[in-house]
Amino acid sequence: MSISVKNLTAGYYKKAVLHNLDFTLEKGGLIGLVGPNGSGKSCLLKTLSGLIKPMQGEVLLGQEKLSTIKPIIRAKQIGWLDQERHIIGGITGGLTVWELVSLGRTPYQGALGRLSKQDKSAILEALRLAKCEELKGRKITELSGGERARALLARLLAVGADILLADEPIASLDPYYQLSLMGILSEQAKDKTVLVSIHNLALARQFC
Repeated sequence: MSISVKNLTAGYYKKAVLHNLDFTLEKGGLIGLVGPNGSGKSCLLKTLSGLIKPMQGEVLLGQEKLSTIKPIIRAKQIGWLDQERHIIGGITGGLTVWELVSLGRTPYQGALGRLSKQDKSAILEALRLAKCEELKGRKITELSGGERARALLARLLAVGADILLADEPIASLDPYYQLSLMGILSEQAKDKTVLVSIHNLALARQFC
C-alpha cells in the first residue's frame, strides 16, 4: 500500500515546520528520512501516522484520505514507532516483553481484550523477526537499551500493518544493534512501505 501527501503543510502549535510537500512512498525498499535536528522529520512522520493534523493539504493512504479513515482501521494499516524508548515505572514498566509486544494487537481485540490464536501467532512471529524470542518472559525494566529497542520493534511488527513509520529507531544504540535493527526493517520493506528517520548517514547509504 502506498502513502502520499498532496500540498502538505504541517507543524506544531499553529507554527508550520513543513511547507507544500508532494510525494508518494511505495513498498519495495527501505526509505530513509535524513536531516538535522529541528528540520521536521518527526513532524512529518507524526503527520503521516495521523498523530498530527495537516495545516494544509492531505495525507492519502492508497486513494483514501487519511482523515476519513476510522482510527481503529488506521491503527491496523499504519504502524508507528516513536523515538522515545524510555519506559519508566507504572503499568507499562512492569510489563514483560510478551505483554508489551501484545499491545501491537490491540486494534484487533474485542471488548474483552483477549488474544486470539491469530494474535498469539502474530506476536510469536514478531518476536522471531525482531530477534527477541528469548526475551519474551523478561520485564521491560530489566532490558538493556538495545534489547528494549528490539522489543519495541517487535511491538511494531506485531501490528501487521502495510505501512511502518519509525522515528530514529537506532538512536543511541551500539553498532551491533544499529545494524541488526536496520537489517530487520530492510527485510520488512520488501513487501511493506517503510519510512525511517535516521542520522547515521553511513547506515542510510547502506540500507536505504
